[in-house]
Amino acid sequence: MQPSNPKRQPTSSRALAPFALVTTCLLDAKAKSTKSIVCLLIALFSVWLPRTSFGQGLTAGSIEVSVGGFGGKAIQGSLLAADANKLTIQTSNGPSEKLASDVSLLRFSNNLDTEKQPVEVTLLDGSRAFGDKIVGNSSGWKLLNSMGQEIAFAPKSMRAARLKTIPKELADAWQTAVKELAETDAVIVLRAGESIDRINGIIVQVQESNVSFELDGQQIEIPIEKLVGLVWFQRATERIRPAIEITTTNHSVWMAESFRVKSSVLELTSPLGQTVSLPLSKISSINYSSANIRWLSELEIIEATAAKRLDFKSSIPSLERSLAPRFIVNGRTPTAASPSGDKDLYFPSPGRFVFRAPEGFTTFQCQVQRTDEGTQRTDLSIEVWQDDQRISQQAFAFDQDAIEVNVPIQAGKKVILSVACESKLMIGTEVQWKQPILKR
Repeated sequence: MQPSNPKRQPTSSRALAPFALVTTCLLDAKAKSTKSIVCLLIALFSVWLPRTSFGQGLTAGSIEVSVGGFGGKAIQGSLLAADANKLTIQTSNGPSEKLASDVSLLRFSNNLDTEKQPVEVTLLDGSRAFGDKIVGNSSGWKLLNSMGQEIAFAPKSMRAARLKTIPKELADAWQTAVKELAETDAVIVLRAGESIDRINGIIVQVQESNVSFELDGQQIEIPIEKLVGLVWFQRATERIRPAIEITTTNHSVWMAESFRVKSSVLELTSPLGQTVSLPLSKISSINYSSANIRWLSELEIIEATAAKRLDFKSSIPSLERSLAPRFIVNGRTPTAASPSGDKDLYFPSPGRFVFRAPEGFTTFQCQVQRTDEGTQRTDLSIEVWQDDQRISQQAFAFDQDAIEVNVPIQAGKKVILSVACESKLMIGTEVQWKQPILKR
């Protein structure tokens, strides 16, 4: 026998809201019958239709993405599966599978955070992770970020950590301090007059409020608020293969040698063996093209020198620097925020630019163009060398505006880009190597 007043299960106000709307519609039915029926139908459907709270609990199959290909139209749909080799999305015409080599960018509908967190950790593989604070010692380091994660880093994976947001005008100085050649750790301090200074030593420990730093054999404690950042010295590592770039909503960029989407998370392994688990609700994009191409401006410069002019009996250092090859953006010196793909390699005069071919890339491509500067032009020779072997030579006649360069390269070898001419005056020799790239 059932009890006359059985205990009712609690019902959330969210669940009751549609029924309240139904009641309101029925009471108003005599006055506005047609409108009430429509209102009733909307209320009933709101009970049965699933609701996804964007950014929370998203799983494969419930998140909208856009797939961009090389020169093709973007495809819209919901993500079903993805890894480093292929991806599958559900479109209006059914499931669509794409190979990673045919995809440039997989963009998620998750928006980037409006502000970046103050701490930025840079790893040797190129990954950049943002967070609120970093702690640890030579045994390992941990970053706490806005996703509620505590990400652990191996000691040998660390390159630098910027501990606070710095003015834009100091961004280039920060990068210079990080890249300074030295066989020791360093702390980066902000001097009076808003200048950055690097102090070499050994980073012993980082706590929430201070950094233990060994300077000239003596350990000192430096308050965190006095520091701009930290730099770790690392021995030369093996060449790192090209990686896929995974960007999260807090602006972190993770280099992934492999990854897979599993339920509501993306699990990745970096080229250095770092493993990270990221919620799908926090993924902004997956850049597959970063594993297929590499901008020349992203590589380490081994040499950039102008050819010696026969009309000068002695060298003039300032003139040699001004005539040496360098990267520009729209005719100007690039800033730290300039995208790599916008940078052209500018030769103000004949000279050579040397870099080392990274692992995994087999082709160098670009278009060499005359500049609009000046009215005189000189015949040039555009050459590409690997070590001591010339692998390409093209005549660039004075009446030509541009030539294409497309040459095979071998990983690990030095690549020399050369502009040469027979004119002693070297007038009308300015050229730009437009957005040079290396491809798999």
